[in-house]
Amino acid sequence: MSQILSAELQDIAVGAAAIVLENGGETYRAEETAVAVAKSLGAKTASSFVTPTVIIFSYTDEEGHNHTHMKRIFKRVTNLRKVALVNDLLRHLEKKDRYSNPHEVMFLLQRIENLPAYSDFVILLTAALSSACFTMMFGGKTVDFFIAFVIGFILRALLIFLGKFPLNSFINSLLSGVLVSVLTDLVGLLNLDINTSIIMIGVLMQVVPGLALVNSIRDIMSGDLMSGTARLVDALVTAASLSIGAAAGVLVTRLL
Repeated sequence: MSQILSAELQDIAVGAAAIVLENGGETYRAEETAVAVAKSLGAKTASSFVTPTVIIFSYTDEEGHNHTHMKRIFKRVTNLRKVALVNDLLRHLEKKDRYSNPHEVMFLLQRIENLPAYSDFVILLTAALSSACFTMMFGGKTVDFFIAFVIGFILRALLIFLGKFPLNSFINSLLSGVLVSVLTDLVGLLNLDINTSIIMIGVLMQVVPGLALVNSIRDIMSGDLMSGTARLVDALVTAASLSIGAAAGVLVTRLL
């Protein structure tokens, strides 16, 4: 295996694992992806160590030389479509009886990475609809449904706007909680027959870290204690910041 091919193999294996990890995939899935892709490209042995913030990958080529590559992870979003496409690519590579073409695999990974996201309007509409449906699920009425729809729309618009700035998830969640509680209380001042508590909970459900919590439990169950604990703490901090923001918003409206 030439040095150029070794560099390509590392970039492809780590790149595939990064797509999984950055878009909401579990830690063990990212590790399995890096190892399987490396073996499909001709690695003799391969191993990987993944946490929510770093990917460390090592493999041995056909000549017995060891190679190690590390990549820091800064972006964490939720796009399960990309995770599913990488998983499909992995299954296709595992079925081959010969080594895969690295250029072909790199091209497919780049296509997955560059897949266009949904438009802002679609994201706003679905986020608003999810907030309204959660409100109904928690016992809200028809008027609660429409109010939650509007507030959920505004909340997602704020998050899209904040996404343009290098803010951490704690600040985003804190501001989300403040916005939702303030808007809900202001609507409550109109003397409408609504349940402000149900509306607030229903709207906040769209930013509750449910996927992160589930992935942390799955990581812990699969033996990835470090990654699982890190994800769990991150989810709990996000939930705490939502609660703090909501409480702060209520205090602000009460003082006004």
